[in-house]
Parts: sequence; structure tokens; C-alpha cells
Amino acid sequence: MDLGSVIGMAGFAFGLMAVIALLCAVMIRVIVALLARTQGSRGQAAAATPVSVSVSEARDETAAHVAAVAAAVYAVIGAHRLVRIGEPGRSPIWSSLGRTQHQTSHTPRLDHH
Repeated sequence: MDLGSVIGMAGFAFGLMAVIALLCAVMIRVIVALLARTQGSRGQAAAATPVSVSVSEARDETAAHVAAVAAAVYAVIGAHRLVRIGEPGRSPIWSSLGRTQHQTSHTPRLDHH
């Protein structure tokens, strides 16, 4: 292929891509307009409907989780005193060991069979 045919093919590909992008943009614009029209009619009907709101006290989910963990521990190991429930502290030794294991897993090994 000579340079002129390569440039011509690149120009055709660029033009085709521009036409496809324009068609996609028009199609997206039509979909958005249709959705806005349908949402507009629903929004007017929903605004006319009376709404009742009930306000109740917020429930503490943490207390429910702690109670569930305590019940599970009691069911498995019997009556013991739980000292602390929470995330464990991170030590630099733990992270450096994990980093070392990860990095050494990439080194090639010789199999001696």
C-alpha cells in the first residue's frame, strides 16, 4: 500500500467513526427527551398524592451486632467473658510479612524432581 491509500483509508475510518458518534449522540438525546417527558408526567401525579410520614427513634445497629456476636460465642464455647469486640490493631510486622510473601511469590523457582 502506498501512503496515499493509507491516508485515504484513515480518513474514511475517521469519517465513519464521526458519523457513528453523531448517530449515537442523537439516539441518546432522543432517549433522554423521552425519559424526561415520562418522568415529568409521573412527577406531577406523585406531587398531588398526599404522603404520611412516620418518625421513629433510630435503632442502634452496633448493639444488635454485639449481642449477636456474644450469643454466637456463648453458643460455641460456653460462658466466657468477652473483653473487647472490635477490629484488631495492625502491626508493621504483619504488613511487612504479607508484602514479603507477595513479592517473593513472583520469583521463579527451580523444581528439582
